[in-house]
Amino acid sequence: MRSGGQVKNGKAFEFAIVKTYASYLQEQGLNVKIEDNRALRNAQKYYLEFPQNIQQIFDNAAFQTIETMVKIEPNLICQTSDNDVLHIQINKDSDGESGDVRDVIFKRYHPSWEIGFSAKNNNDAIKHSRLGRTLDFGMKWLGVPCTKQYMDDIKPIFDYLEGVIKEQVTWQELGMDKVEKVYCPLLKAFADEIFRIDQNNPDIPSKLVEYLIGKHPFYKVIKDDTHNMVVVKAFNIKGKLNKNAKLEVARYRTPKINMPTRIIEFAPKENSETTYNMVLDGGWEISFRIHNASTLVERSLKFDIQLLGNPPILFTQHLFQ
Repeated sequence: MRSGGQVKNGKAFEFAIVKTYASYLQEQGLNVKIEDNRALRNAQKYYLEFPQNIQQIFDNAAFQTIETMVKIEPNLICQTSDNDVLHIQINKDSDGESGDVRDVIFKRYHPSWEIGFSAKNNNDAIKHSRLGRTLDFGMKWLGVPCTKQYMDDIKPIFDYLEGVIKEQVTWQELGMDKVEKVYCPLLKAFADEIFRIDQNNPDIPSKLVEYLIGKHPFYKVIKDDTHNMVVVKAFNIKGKLNKNAKLEVARYRTPKINMPTRIIEFAPKENSETTYNMVLDGGWEISFRIHNASTLVERSLKFDIQLLGNPPILFTQHLFQ
């Protein structure tokens, strides 16, 4: 699980985006409807738990993106009739499990149009998937079941964990055993299996990236307090973003990006016992860091998966506050 602080901050930023965009667009005389659902109420609860000065920081970061976004997506501000309403909603967390990484959705029905934001608060992780004895990552991630060889390779790792779980041992108490008996062999088994699946099935690199960044095109909005800025990235998959409005042309262009076709390298990160880095063609690079997500030893381990590199043509704008 992500830490409670990460969840709280991330949800509060999502609510700040909804609140700030709705307020701005309504001030422009546009019809806006915020969809009331459990995800919205949950995000609002976290937002309101912060003092007003922190809420203002979230609001300022969200507001900082508006000028850029209306130039990229003129449908945000182009209302064609009194019946044309901009709907804003927060996605359920379960949507992420099904391949939709978008947190905030903007949608019109007349005419039909939709974009989404993946909102990140001081964090650029793209997935937190798990590996376990019975977890078939191949099927879940790529639509291809893991091989018997992989299951045989990981069996002694999870047999070892079962033994220490009975003793209520913490990960810290395992010392170097957690590296030598768990992290390193599990990462190697995972990498070996990725290569096996890739050799025997088509389109694995593109399926892997689609699983990690989502099946829908989206804008990633990263609030970066360390550098006092907000970063906007346009993952214009298949060219579905950045559409002209009926009454206005997009003033910024976000190039269509293509999925990778080849895994060039997948190997341990230098001087790291917990991370493998994958390099693919087209500028894609992914980091897979394995870690324990709890104090006590448990039956699965969690990845922190980061996108280290993306196609160089990907639209990226740094907005300094």
